Amino acid sequence: MQYFTERGDSHAEVLAKVRNKYGSGPDVLISNQREVPVKSVWGKITRAKQWEISGAILEKNKVQPKKKDESIDNKLKLLEEMLNRTSPKRSALPDQNGPVTLSRELTPQLKKEVMPISITPPSGEQIRKLEAEVAELKAALKSKGGPDLDLVKERELMSLYEHLVTIGFSSPFAESIAMRTRAQIAPTDYKLRKKVHAKAREILGEHVRTTTTASQRIITLVGPTGAGKTTTLVKMAARLSVSQKRKVELITIDNYRIAATEQLKVYARIMDIPCRVCRNPDELKVAIEQSEAEFIFVDTSGSSPANQEFLARQKTFFEAISAQHDIETHLVIPATTRLQDARLLFDRFELLDYSRIIISKIDESFSFAPIVEVADTWHKPFSMLTNGQDVAKDWLDADRLLISDALLKKWLDETDLIDRN
Repeated sequence: MQYFTERGDSHAEVLAKVRNKYGSGPDVLISNQREVPVKSVWGKITRAKQWEISGAILEKNKVQPKKKDESIDNKLKLLEEMLNRTSPKRSALPDQNGPVTLSRELTPQLKKEVMPISITPPSGEQIRKLEAEVAELKAALKSKGGPDLDLVKERELMSLYEHLVTIGFSSPFAESIAMRTRAQIAPTDYKLRKKVHAKAREILGEHVRTTTTASQRIITLVGPTGAGKTTTLVKMAARLSVSQKRKVELITIDNYRIAATEQLKVYARIMDIPCRVCRNPDELKVAIEQSEAEFIFVDTSGSSPANQEFLARQKTFFEAISAQHDIETHLVIPATTRLQDARLLFDRFELLDYSRIIISKIDESFSFAPIVEVADTWHKPFSMLTNGQDVAKDWLDADRLLISDALLKKWLDETDLIDRN
């Protein structure tokens, strides 16, 4: 595949340049159209603007009959290339702990040598001073609403509570997990992190609901701007159309971003599936009635949760078809969402009757704990988690223990090198 980028003073000029240079046949795929600032000869950005069009050209001479598995792999690889080229570059994470990792197997703790040290027994005065400091610290924690735990005998339960608060859970939620864990293990296990972790993992998992995807013929993704709805939709569609050979169609009602619509058309052509643009509810209703696809994915515009008028306009599209068809609506929320913002998103997007949650961009966040807490409050199940641009690999069906493990893994890995047992 050959990629190209052309610029000019107007959109019409650049489009004409692309057509003259590369043609306008089905092998020419336009993936992005945007206005870009012009740099001076000294490299400084000026107020002037130019139009930029990017895309790719399919190599006709390489198209030949292929084995079934090779064809699937090539389509998925091509989708991944296009997603990587059209997605914004990701900034480095400020958190030194790195992004969340999703794995059913925990990474072994690295072993280091422990240097022998000589220990002088503390004096009676030092012990009394230490006890006074512990009592003072315990009183301070209690005044802040923390759990009533013994900082020595129940240190791992307190450590669990602190970890849950650190990754984004509210203090009451974290305290509930810690105290329920305390009540369900033996007092002799309070100081053993592995024992505390095993029970906390189970209890946290009880707060996670999960469900499936593609349970209805019509599937739509809604959410805030930049949540990754289109990328996620392409992954879901590729899973059914490319991997499972199901009959799939894409429809977009995003009439605000021309470039996004063109990108979706490119993805549809790679997957060899139809893609329609519906500008109003009536067009959507007709498109659904005329479609012969087993599954129809509807892409939507991103919206600020504060813009209720915009959400109300989106709702009119769904109302046009909901009387005759059941709609599976997923709310896509990026893993970087904070607790207060998550509460707002769950509340405002309720207008669109979403029934499932997709957590996106997990690879860009230290934790997605706030989303888990708010989903528990709203009794909403998770359907998928996405963590990259690889169409075939960078997503997972939601699983309660998988989610619980992702949130507790870093805490378990912090276990002291000296055996606590």
